Order: sequence, then C-alpha cells, then structure tokens
Amino acid sequence: MKKLFKSTAMAVLAALTMGTSMSALAHKVGIVDMQTIYAQVPQTAAIEKTLQSEFAERRQELEKLQGDIRFETEKFQREGTVMSDEQKQELRAKIQGMQKQLMEKGRPLEQEIKRRQNQELGKLQQTIVAAIQEVAKEGDFDEVKVKDGTIYFNPSEVTDLSEDVIDAVSKK
Repeated sequence: MKKLFKSTAMAVLAALTMGTSMSALAHKVGIVDMQTIYAQVPQTAAIEKTLQSEFAERRQELEKLQGDIRFETEKFQREGTVMSDEQKQELRAKIQGMQKQLMEKGRPLEQEIKRRQNQELGKLQQTIVAAIQEVAKEGDFDEVKVKDGTIYFNPSEVTDLSEDVIDAVSKK
C-alpha cells in the first residue's frame, strides 16, 4: 500500500510539474514595428502639418535671408573685380552681418521646432503605447516586444501586432 501511495504521489507530482512546464512554454509573445506604426498612423502627418504651419512664417523669413545672402554673394563674385576696396569691404561686412543674423535666428528656431516636435511625438507615443497594451490584452498576449530591439524572433511563434496597433491608433 505504501508503494502504491508513493508511486501515485510521484505520478501526480510529475504530472503537475509537467503541467507547469507546458504552461510556461505556452508564453504568447507579440512584436511591434514602431517605425512602421509611426509612418502609417495619420497622427504623424497631422503633427508634421501642424508644425509646418506653426513655424511657416519664421521659416520663410530665414529663407528670404538666405536668398539675400546668395544674391549679395553672387553680386560680390560678379562685380568684385570692378568694385573699389571700400565697396568690397562694405559688401563683405553686409554679407557677414546677414550670415550672423541667419545664425542668430536659425539656431533658436531649430531648437524650438525640435522641442515642439518632441512634445507632439511624446503625446503620440503615449497613444501608441496605450493602443499596444489594448491590443495585447485583447489578444491575451503575455509579452510584446519592439521589433527593432529584438535580434531574432521566429515568425511562426511570434505575432506581429503592428497592423492592429495602427488600426487602433488611427481610430483615436
């Protein structure tokens, strides 16, 4: 009887152990391609359009200044041989002043554009992460990884959730 009890207990313990191993192997993993998601969600284009309109006037001002610098530089190259030394100095000083003005206006604008872009992309990233979590919960996934940070995955064992995430984000 003791032998039967021991062998039954061992069989139950082995079955339980195998059951846990099997469930540990049934780990459902999804993967997302963040570059594809950012490229395909309509919010990215909307952010780009918003930023372009927000900074259009200041960009046009800088483009005009660049055009003026080009014009004056070409003028110097064309007419430099017939100009007096005083005229050359004045034109050089004018070009240098315009270049300095371009730098003084260009750097802060570039920084402000980057700051605003990061701000808007941060909001979009929160929306995308929420959508990934939502899709993962609906699909009963145990884990979702970013494709760019994954060296290898078996496509038959791992589900690409990118399209589902794009659909979810597009609806928001």
